[in-house]
Amino acid sequence: MRWDSAVYKETLNLRNDVLRKSAGKPLLVESPKEERTDIHLVIKQDGKVVGTLLLHPCFTSCVQIKQVAISPTCQGQGLGKKLMVYAEDVAKRLGYSTIFLTGRQSAWNFYRKLGYSELMDDYVDGDLVFKVFKKEIQTVPIVKEMKTNG
Repeated sequence: MRWDSAVYKETLNLRNDVLRKSAGKPLLVESPKEERTDIHLVIKQDGKVVGTLLLHPCFTSCVQIKQVAISPTCQGQGLGKKLMVYAEDVAKRLGYSTIFLTGRQSAWNFYRKLGYSELMDDYVDGDLVFKVFKKEIQTVPIVKEMKTNG
């Protein structure tokens, strides 16, 4: 999906409903310019956006997952897991080896079950408690020299 497209604007509405309202944050009314170069992933059912997340490149080997949102009417159906697994696959294909994300306390067990490790102590932002998680998604092959007799 392209930044600032009609589908992208649907994701803003979903993010407002699922993430921003509960965090007491101002609602998104315009497409954030800082997301222009992010990789935008969506899940659609019956032509409607029901899930979204962003992959935000940080370094040549590291990408951040941001703005994970699944419509409340679709939660518990495994869509969040499918979206995360797909995002990891996209990141691998693009050459990233590490993913990190910041998760709300309500999602900590979800991220742990997907193999993410806690990177630091939790912190509070407004009324919500967050924690930073990390996952290695590719290992660099170890090359060993062979000794020969000649």
